[in-house]
Amino acid sequence: MKQKIQPYYWLILLAVIFLAGGITLLGFRLFGFPLKSGTPVEPLVHSGENGMIDFWLAGADFIDLSADRNMTGILFSTSNNKVSLLDRKKRLLWEKSFSSEPLQAKLSSSGGYLAIGTKGGQLFFMSANQQMWWEKDGDTPINHVAISATGKWIAVSRGNPENEEHLLELYDQEGNLQWSMATGPLRQLFLSGEHIDQARIFYCSQRADETLLTAAVTLDGETEWEHEGENLVALSRSGNRIAVIREDRIVICNYLGDPLWSRILPFPLETALFNPLNYNILLYGKVDSSAKNLYYYSAEGALLWEERVPDGSLFAFTPDGRHLVTSSWKHYKEDFSEMILFNEEGNELQRWDVAMRVEHLLVTGNRRYIVVGGEDGFIEVIDLDEQLVKGENRAPSACPIYSPYTTGSNLVTLYFSDGEHLVPVTRQFSQTDSRIRAALEELIRGPARDSFLYRTFPKEAVIEPRFNEDTGQLYLELSPEVAAMAGSAQSITALNSLRLTLSGFPEIKEIYLTRDGEPLQYFGDGLVLEQPLLQYRWKDPLFVPYRTGERYYLIPREAKDMEIEQRDLEGLLRAVLRSSRSFYFVPSDLNLLGVTVEAGVVKINLNDALLPLFPEAGGKEEQLHAALLLDALFLTALENSSATRIEILVEGESWTPPEGYPSFIRTFSEPYFLNPE
Repeated sequence: MKQKIQPYYWLILLAVIFLAGGITLLGFRLFGFPLKSGTPVEPLVHSGENGMIDFWLAGADFIDLSADRNMTGILFSTSNNKVSLLDRKKRLLWEKSFSSEPLQAKLSSSGGYLAIGTKGGQLFFMSANQQMWWEKDGDTPINHVAISATGKWIAVSRGNPENEEHLLELYDQEGNLQWSMATGPLRQLFLSGEHIDQARIFYCSQRADETLLTAAVTLDGETEWEHEGENLVALSRSGNRIAVIREDRIVICNYLGDPLWSRILPFPLETALFNPLNYNILLYGKVDSSAKNLYYYSAEGALLWEERVPDGSLFAFTPDGRHLVTSSWKHYKEDFSEMILFNEEGNELQRWDVAMRVEHLLVTGNRRYIVVGGEDGFIEVIDLDEQLVKGENRAPSACPIYSPYTTGSNLVTLYFSDGEHLVPVTRQFSQTDSRIRAALEELIRGPARDSFLYRTFPKEAVIEPRFNEDTGQLYLELSPEVAAMAGSAQSITALNSLRLTLSGFPEIKEIYLTRDGEPLQYFGDGLVLEQPLLQYRWKDPLFVPYRTGERYYLIPREAKDMEIEQRDLEGLLRAVLRSSRSFYFVPSDLNLLGVTVEAGVVKINLNDALLPLFPEAGGKEEQLHAALLLDALFLTALENSSATRIEILVEGESWTPPEGYPSFIRTFSEPYFLNPE
């Protein structure tokens, strides 16, 4: 006779199944098995309006927080011994558990690699796509970790807090220990650069007698210099400037440790921060009452402005250096933080609240996004563009930040000034009997309103052309306000802009400036003329990105003017990259691996630091940044070789950028025009 199973047995069986499943899931999490790549798991989302993340274990405070330059990945460690990686939309890509607190969690700026150091002495390295990783076990806590831009080098400081001697170590990407040296307990650790003959490790250690030591070490383990009694507080983006405190002074030094300038500290220093666009530096400290506690100095040490901000503020510059973001929750509102947005001139643009106590503030290489982390595992990603539009009370500009070069008919390139350089701008004109006359009229008309450029001729000026097609001679009759322009600098600028503009017409052989039909001996404010003027022919030209106002342009320069010694194609392309790396969106470790010219084709081989310029989720701004760099390389290669086809390789291989980005292959069959309006 069959015995009937009672209903409560089903309940017991169901509970056992749930318990077994829970133990299995817990085992996966405790032993740190990574989640499968490409299958992001959505975390629980906070029910509030801010879209913040509420992680699985409530009350887990952040220990460390970092992000890559394109804000495609956010890496953080928490007090429940976990490290997690999110994408920009705050979706969990993977999570790993450790047996002790992960004191350090660093994501490389390229986004490709990460390094984690724990209180128990474990060093963990991993590619973000989980294709490679290694672990090193030690018996002392890892207190500092610095990772190079593409994850090629990992610098580590380890040691027990109570011990006087700590170790500074350098590992390569494969996990090989390059060297180890004894130091005191470290306060700061920076790794600048990637190439072994150029990169440096800067650190600040403290001895048992409380003496501070700031030093620079090359990647081969040699101490380049060390200074006693100096506290290292900041390193510039390029690694060419460091800020140290010596007694009651802030001292700015170059990378060799040589002092450049110093000032008496206006307050006990809490934060020092270099502007990523230049060597200006921000100082913040504690003061009594309502005195100013935020000072901003120029690269030469002049005090540019001072402000008062809330106590306990955090700071970050946007990567283009044009804005400063601050955050403070102390003395404000319970469980709320106040964010303040300043421009570089110290003018407040916007204030807004964030529904958390912000304890981490991070601005990455992507100008748009701020990452803030607070208590109990909350993260928020703020789109700064929205705050800028509100703060400046304006609509987003319809003008593109850069206009890639173009080809076509009825186009003329004009040269206007930004006060420092002559900048080429291409403008289209209606069909006319005289292209030369049209070019002169457009030059006098001046630059577009949103170009951030200035006219080189008075708007009342008249230039009457007479061209002899047989001889190629061009006579320009100048009105009085042109012939007698005031100021030698203005005269030189106007004359050069005229000559460069007319150099776009190959039919012109000689140019004569006349007044009342007679050739001028002087132009403007006593500038001696040697007539005829000849068209300008560029020698060893290279094309470099250039910024004025809110716009980027591509401008031609000559190698001699930029003091470039190696003037073959490879040397000129390297110079283009050096110039481009000064812009925040170009990776500082982007380098030329080689260039070949064969069968009318130039192949430019770049390292994989190029790839972060082409994020999958990039918008129009990212696409134009990439176009600016590619145009500079393509046109420099075109003008300094006999080739008509240019290709860009990555680590020796062809690579296709994501949709919306310009191609890596160009074939030139007709004239090009720079910076079309």
